[in-house]
Amino acid sequence: MAPKTSAKVVGSRIRGVLEAKGWRKGDLIARSGLKQASVYEWLRGESEPRGDALSRLGRALEVSTDYLLGADTSYDELAPGQVAARESLRLCLRNLGVGPTHPDYVLYQELADSEGAPKTVAGWHDLITKLLPTVNEHVRARPRSREGQKSGRVFSLKKPGRISRAEDEESIP
Repeated sequence: MAPKTSAKVVGSRIRGVLEAKGWRKGDLIARSGLKQASVYEWLRGESEPRGDALSRLGRALEVSTDYLLGADTSYDELAPGQVAARESLRLCLRNLGVGPTHPDYVLYQELADSEGAPKTVAGWHDLITKLLPTVNEHVRARPRSREGQKSGRVFSLKKPGRISRAEDEESIP
């Protein structure tokens, strides 16, 4: 008897998220606490996880059970890496108590759609709590006086080439 199509979908989604996160099968087994034989069956699409096992898989992979089962159609057009980034961001924001009314919420959503976005909750947590506040402080820094100090100007990272010190001096009002 051929396995159900939904089991193959679940297996494909699990494999995709594992690959996107750079994890191995052993990482999933250790994180979920599930039996190796069961995890291997699911990965091959021979059977479908149910109940507590499905919940543990979702927590370990940092994705929703709806995504794993194919019940959430909003992810149908996305690559596994994009799903991993969005789902881990969703969990991280929930853990941090950040909702849609937060001033940087839209920024986080935009970052999740960018290539190179974190694929784990820990990665998002570090980005949101450590890196972005430092960047914001730098970008919002006030220019200093010209008496022997740098201007505090921020140059676009997108412009190719370097600006010489003479060009920099000429551009300061």
